[in-house]
Amino acid sequence: MPELHILIFQFFISILSASIIPAQGELIMFAFLATGKYTAWLLVSAACAGTFIGVSANWVLGRYLTRFENDKWFPIKAAYIQKARRLFERHGKATLLLAGVPLIGDPITIVAGAAKVNFGFYLTAAGLAKCLRYGVIWLIYLGIV
Repeated sequence: MPELHILIFQFFISILSASIIPAQGELIMFAFLATGKYTAWLLVSAACAGTFIGVSANWVLGRYLTRFENDKWFPIKAAYIQKARRLFERHGKATLLLAGVPLIGDPITIVAGAAKVNFGFYLTAAGLAKCLRYGVIWLIYLGIV
């Protein structure tokens, strides 16, 4: 398969894009699609697989973030973490459907970990919400959206 290295690259850049590390997995996938050399459904599949790993990392980060919230060296004050947790709990687990929205999605996934949301539910909701972005990119490439 001549495109294996591209699929592996898309997979790893999607892990970064779905985590708190800034990366542009969608832009890279669109560029690959625009060349016309690569199989679209394989690119989307690689991106979604990487996305599920990235959102898992965010949940773990949020889950264990609370261990350090009272340490002086920790850059985020405990009051801010508690406020974010209360906001998440007040608006419910449905906020995970916003995980795919740029800028607000990553904090939501981290707070979900801090709020100890069931991992199976979290992974399904947040992973699918973030994968939806790659589906939209594919539809844009096809000219449907």
